[in-house]
Amino acid sequence: MKPFGARFSGLARAWVTNGLPTMSAAQQWRSSLGALLGVGLCGLLLHAMPLHSHWLIAPVGASVVILFVQPHSPVAQPRSVIISYLFATLIGLLCVSVIPNIVLAAAIGVAITVWLMIRFNCIHPPGGALVLLIVLGGAGNLAQMSLTASLVAFNVFFLILFTWLINTWLLGRRYPYSVTAEEVQTHHTQDAVPMLRGGLDHTDLASAVTALNTFVDMQEDELVKLYNLAVDHAFERHIGLTCADVMSRDVISVRTDTHIEIAWNRLRHHQVKALPVLDQAGKLIGILSTADFLRQMDDTTAAGLAMQLQGMLRRMPGAKPKKATLVGQIMTSEVACARVDTPVITLIHLMVEKNLPHIPVIDEERKVLGVVTQTDTLVALYKQIAFSSV
Repeated sequence: MKPFGARFSGLARAWVTNGLPTMSAAQQWRSSLGALLGVGLCGLLLHAMPLHSHWLIAPVGASVVILFVQPHSPVAQPRSVIISYLFATLIGLLCVSVIPNIVLAAAIGVAITVWLMIRFNCIHPPGGALVLLIVLGGAGNLAQMSLTASLVAFNVFFLILFTWLINTWLLGRRYPYSVTAEEVQTHHTQDAVPMLRGGLDHTDLASAVTALNTFVDMQEDELVKLYNLAVDHAFERHIGLTCADVMSRDVISVRTDTHIEIAWNRLRHHQVKALPVLDQAGKLIGILSTADFLRQMDDTTAAGLAMQLQGMLRRMPGAKPKKATLVGQIMTSEVACARVDTPVITLIHLMVEKNLPHIPVIDEERKVLGVVTQTDTLVALYKQIAFSSV
């Protein structure tokens, strides 16, 4: 059995250092700046209004911490803030009116407010502080009650307004939080996109929260993102592959002044779906794929495509042909690239999200060092997993 001193020391460390990840330095400054501006602007406007000597109510300070440190939390959403303050105000004024004992009024007021916030899914902890503030303030007559209600209403209005303005337009945060649109299914089918298949879904999360039997201070889709990020990190930590491990180094490429017939024949001969396009200095400036050829076609029938493709590739006499003849005229300029040290998990996300068959690997001068294909990635993962299980 451990000595009392060692047990006390371990308990103290557990209470003081909880081991949770800390917020980045940039987010710390953003949150502090948001709190400064939020309280400052609310205070300036409320002080200019003929309401009460206590123009800025104390619970706003607690609300500001939540709104600027955890803007995506369920307890920070406008609905939670507004309804919790409404419940707290009504219950506080009611308890002051009907319960003469101030201690009993405070206890019952906080308890009822907590129950209402949970019951109507609008939890915002500063609501409990607001009940105490109203009860201890002792607004006894109708005029005082009306003034208290007006004061709370103006505080909440300006608090939500400035939280939205500061988070959205200054700090670059999305507020209020809204579920992002699902990733686009490029094949236009009913299946979920590959990165969302086989992972967590709503029923999994609902089951886990029910098993915990507690309130989870995080949005559902953020839980899914957190899970997926953890999976990606674990994959990278265990597999540890980068572009340098999987890329093809003998790169078949074309230049901007290459005739499209030559480029098409290279695609067919090497049985690839895309070719990096280089400028005269050998730097990557685009990508040429079969999709670039198809975009030049007007007739999308099978017979029409065949005839137009033949006409497009046929070299026509004359100094100024009307149709596109060079790779630089039909290529795609925006290219998703990688570096030799880019993790494979990053490549997988790029390939899935942008539907890319090939990703060029470049150096600092945009010289092409290799190409990673879907096949390269699949084979490398298979071998890595197979060897690790032996």
